[in-house]
Amino acid sequence: MLKSRGLQEERTKQVIEEIKKLESELESKTKQRATPFEKIDEQDVASIYKELSAPTPVKPKISADYLAKLRIKFLDTRHLEEQHSAVAQLPSSDAATEKSSDSLIADTTTTAATDASSNGFNLSVQDFEQLIYANALAKRPLEAEKAFDLMATYNIVPSLKAVNHLMDAYANTNNVEQTIATFKRLDDLNLKPDVFTYGALVKAFVIHKRLDDAFVVFEKMKNSSIIPSQPIFSSLISGCLKANKVEKAWELFDSMRLSYHQPDEVSYTLMLHACAKKGEVERALNLFEDMAGYQLHPTDVTFNVLINACAKRPDYYNEAFSLLEQMQTSYGFQPDKITYNTLLTACSRKKDLKQARHILQTMWQDVEINGSNSLLKPDSTTYTNLFWCYASYHITASGNQQRRQSDLEPTTTMALSTERHLLPANVPNKRSSVVQEAEWLFKLMDKDVKVTSALLTSFLTVHISQKPTTRCVDIYTNLFDQYGVEKDAFTFKHMLQYCYNTKNKALAWKVWEDYQDFLESRNKRFETSTSSEIEKKTIEAEKNALAIKEGWRDFQQQNLAVLMANTLARSNDTKNALGVLTSEIRRSSVLAPHLREMMPVYNKCIQLEDEQTKKELVRICIKDQKRTGNSKYKRVNRTDD
Repeated sequence: MLKSRGLQEERTKQVIEEIKKLESELESKTKQRATPFEKIDEQDVASIYKELSAPTPVKPKISADYLAKLRIKFLDTRHLEEQHSAVAQLPSSDAATEKSSDSLIADTTTTAATDASSNGFNLSVQDFEQLIYANALAKRPLEAEKAFDLMATYNIVPSLKAVNHLMDAYANTNNVEQTIATFKRLDDLNLKPDVFTYGALVKAFVIHKRLDDAFVVFEKMKNSSIIPSQPIFSSLISGCLKANKVEKAWELFDSMRLSYHQPDEVSYTLMLHACAKKGEVERALNLFEDMAGYQLHPTDVTFNVLINACAKRPDYYNEAFSLLEQMQTSYGFQPDKITYNTLLTACSRKKDLKQARHILQTMWQDVEINGSNSLLKPDSTTYTNLFWCYASYHITASGNQQRRQSDLEPTTTMALSTERHLLPANVPNKRSSVVQEAEWLFKLMDKDVKVTSALLTSFLTVHISQKPTTRCVDIYTNLFDQYGVEKDAFTFKHMLQYCYNTKNKALAWKVWEDYQDFLESRNKRFETSTSSEIEKKTIEAEKNALAIKEGWRDFQQQNLAVLMANTLARSNDTKNALGVLTSEIRRSSVLAPHLREMMPVYNKCIQLEDEQTKKELVRICIKDQKRTGNSKYKRVNRTDD
């Protein structure tokens, strides 16, 4: 009965649709009969076709020399009269004359005032606002300040917009002190700050890594019944992400979305960054769908960030390459160097060396085709991520089978090759071959590739993870000094792992001492005798940012201490292992390590019958909670009467 009713309803819908279609066709034919069309000859048809088929010229929104023209237009405010034409002409803003142009700006502005007043040329407050704004865009706060002071010459009272532009000029150059000083001028000028004033102040604090002060300004603005603009939210969210305060960023994003503004492409892209930091790929893909739902078009940056989120998770490896294809075919964006560098990160996590080699080949081919204009020329990040691919690659059973087959086949084919670069067609099938190919790539790097601590650390890790030990000590001891590169905490971590694997106690102590010297130098760098709370906050923010970049936050320092203690225990030195651990616990502000992390020390104490060290280790470590079994199957001891 229900089935027949459903079929009847479906048939009714089809009939209604057919009726609507017939009515539409009838109406269209009626209009055609009623409308008198003039007859068009073949020449008119050809003309119309030519006009429709002609390619539409693409006009750039902003020309390449926009800023230079803007600077000349606003800096030289005089009338271009014949007697002043030689003085009024500024040099061009190319690299050869930029210095002379800079030196003439102050004289030009002063002369402009004199000439304008003598010629009866009256400048308005809008002219000075544009002049200050142009210098703010060009990041020239001193010239903007001169223009602001010049307003007094014309008896012009500075407007709020002029003050805002001047604040923006200082904020753009990370001069937070002068931004604050300019903000304080508002009282002297009897002006009240608006949303743009607070926006410049928030931006200055965020750029200067003073996030707490930025939020103080944010709250003050809301208390003044001023609705924060979308750029202010974006600036604060960006500051939170750089300070690794991801939850605070989400709180701001939700507040903006629910109470103030519909997020734009910039806001969504920033939150995709937040998802990438936490590896929350599902959340990132949901955000991407929300963008499409609100008719927001993703940019190439959006795709790069989304690919980066997928790259953090091996289970979304295929999704990362699917987004690459969607980026090209559906939206017309060409992948850039950042895109391919991110995909190399995905390859390292997936241990897919074959795909990583194809990505490198694509970048090489683009360089050979486009030369110096190539946007895909491998850089330091490219080779760093590539070496991580070599470090993470494992020779599997299928790899051994491939090796046996390749031994029987001729090796004349060079599938991954260009005129300058040759890579064997097959992926290395022995650990020694993996290291050998990485060594060859390291020597092949262009001279303009900057050798960084991250690059050398990844190259060192290739040798550590692929087991050959002959080069590890040489790279650690000599290669960093050869390139004048300072080791960071990640370098010490991987070298200590090498010492743990090889039970090399003597080298472990050397690495540990180098690590302590590194920490001491970092602490000295941020020592200060200032009593200013503002300066202390700034220094603390810079220290935290550097610790995140170089890997020496408190919990990371404790992890290295645990690794060092376990390394010493493997060499039967349980006393010193306990000493390293207790020293770190006294220093660190984080909780003591769990006992399960110290099992090499614990087991060695049992093996050596070192009861005292074992008891002390158990005392200072956090005990793992016992798992409670299912009470349904709990064993009960009972005695029968």
